[in-house]
Amino acid sequence: MKYIALALLSLATLSVSAQQKKKIVKKTTAAKPMLSSKADSVSYAFGRDIGASLKSLEIADWNKDLIGKAIISALDGQNSLIAEDELRVVIQNAVNEARELKEKENLAKEQAFFTENAKKATVKSTEEGLQYEILVEGNGEKPSRENEVTVHYTGTLLDGKKFDSSLDRNEPLKMKLDRVIEGWKIGVPLMSKGAKYRFYVPSKLGYGSQNMGAIPPNSILIFDIELLDFVKDEV
Repeated sequence: MKYIALALLSLATLSVSAQQKKKIVKKTTAAKPMLSSKADSVSYAFGRDIGASLKSLEIADWNKDLIGKAIISALDGQNSLIAEDELRVVIQNAVNEARELKEKENLAKEQAFFTENAKKATVKSTEEGLQYEILVEGNGEKPSRENEVTVHYTGTLLDGKKFDSSLDRNEPLKMKLDRVIEGWKIGVPLMSKGAKYRFYVPSKLGYGSQNMGAIPPNSILIFDIELLDFVKDEV
């Protein structure tokens, strides 16, 4: 597991500039580090990387001054204020608490979204909690979970950010339904060939608390899926 380091943040500086009518106005600007050597560049690069790692943890309260002092004390080889064998416990507990808080917030937002979305006349719901809209209806038989399907699809997050699309690759996806997320296993068998549906997938039917890179943990997933074809298993 990659160790989580702490970053020393830049201090703000006050700059005084002359204004019209000889008024003096104090302006606060971020201090710009001078990268005049290789050591400066390396130090700044590490600091930025550490800071970005800390920011991604979404921990609510930081003592930024103490972060800086901790980095300096470690670099100088000074004794830690927390026993070395306890550092990992403190870090892991803080990460777990931040994750649990974020999960609660996301689940509350998810519940509110699905409650409101269900009020739309065009939106239908399954007993599992999947919601969907019929954009284009198809005709004929429907696939089962055991069938291989060929689909075009676009996946977006609730904020509209696209995380995947077979249309962008200009290549349909061909896959057995038992190998996809639960939302697809429930939704695609509702479709006939030629149909196009929009599915609103709650996190429990998607990737749950897993971090999938472009898909944050506990994300609502929205898929526009067109069923091009399906093949039944031979008996």
